[in-house]
Amino acid sequence: MPARPMISVAATTGLTEAIVAAGGRPDEILRAVGLGRSALANPHGFIACVAFTRLLEEAARSTGELCFGLHFGEHFSPRNVGPLAYVALNSPTFAVGFENIVRYHRVHNDGVQMSFAIEGQWACARSRLTDPTEAPRQHNEFSSAVALNMMRLMAGSRWAPAEVHFAHPPPRDTSEHLRVFAAPVSFDHETNAFVIAREFAERPVPAADSHLYPILKRYLDRTMKELPREDGALAAVRKVIAESMRDGDPTLARVARRLAMSPRTLQRRLAEHATDFKRLVEDTRRRFSTSYLRDPKQTLTEIAFMLGYSEVSAFNRAFKRWTGSTPSDYRRTARA
Repeated sequence: MPARPMISVAATTGLTEAIVAAGGRPDEILRAVGLGRSALANPHGFIACVAFTRLLEEAARSTGELCFGLHFGEHFSPRNVGPLAYVALNSPTFAVGFENIVRYHRVHNDGVQMSFAIEGQWACARSRLTDPTEAPRQHNEFSSAVALNMMRLMAGSRWAPAEVHFAHPPPRDTSEHLRVFAAPVSFDHETNAFVIAREFAERPVPAADSHLYPILKRYLDRTMKELPREDGALAAVRKVIAESMRDGDPTLARVARRLAMSPRTLQRRLAEHATDFKRLVEDTRRRFSTSYLRDPKQTLTEIAFMLGYSEVSAFNRAFKRWTGSTPSDYRRTARA
C-alpha cells in the first residue's frame, strides 16, 4: 500500500458552508472526489491530503469561484487546528512560533514540507506540497491565507509580510491576492513563502502565555514521539486510532470511516502490512500508555480515559498483559 500523506479533517471546518455560499452543491463536489459527508464529520479524524487538494480544486471548478481556496482560507480560523496553532500563539517570539510550526506540522498535515530560516535582514517561511502531480493552486492559496491569519492572531494586528511567493503559475487576475495579503505577490517559485523582516521575526509574541507554552510543547512532543515514522499509510491509520481513543474504544468501522474507506478495505490494507486492526490498536495504546505514565501529573484515571478505557481496572489488566507489570509499579520503576 503506497504512502498516503494525511491532513486533519479540522482543515475542512466551514468548507461545506463556503461551498454553499459560493453557489455550489457540497454533496456533488464531495462525490466527485470520492468522499462523503461522513468523511468530514469528525474534526479529530484525517483524510488523504491529495483528497483535500482535489476537493478545493473541484469546489473552485464547480462554483466558478476561481479564488475559492484563497477566500476559504481568508475566513478560516487557525484555532480550528488545535494544539499546533496554540503552541505558535504562545511561543516566546515569532521566529520560535514559525520553528514550532515547522517542527510539529505533521500532527496536522504530513503532506507538506516546511522550513524557516533567517537570511541576513530577512526571514523566510517556506512550504511545498509533497505531491507534485496534483494541481496545487487552491491548496497553496488556502494554506497561505490561513498562515496569514495565524500571524495576525499572533501579532494582534493587521500584519502583512514583505512579500508572498506561490509555487504555481499566476492566475489572470491577482487583485484578490493583493487585497488579502496586502503585499507584493509573485508566482512560479519553487516553494510557497512569506518573506518577513528579521526585526519583526525576532519580536516577542504579545499575548503569549509562558505557563501554557511548555504544556503544549510537552503534549506535541509526546504526540510526535508516539506516532512513529513508518510507512505513511500505516502511520495514518495509527494516527486516526490515537485520535479515536478520545471518544472511547476505537472500532474498525469508526476508524475506517475517518479514513474515508470501508472496513473491509482497511482490513485488507492492514493485512498487506502483516498486521490487523486489533493488534494496531493494542500497540498504539501500549506506546501512549508508557509515555503518559512517565508524566507524574497524569492520574491513572485520566490515562485510562485518554486511552479509551471506561474503567481503570480494564487499563490495569491490559497494561499487565503488555508489560507484565501494573501501571503503578511501572510508574514507580520509571521514577527510580
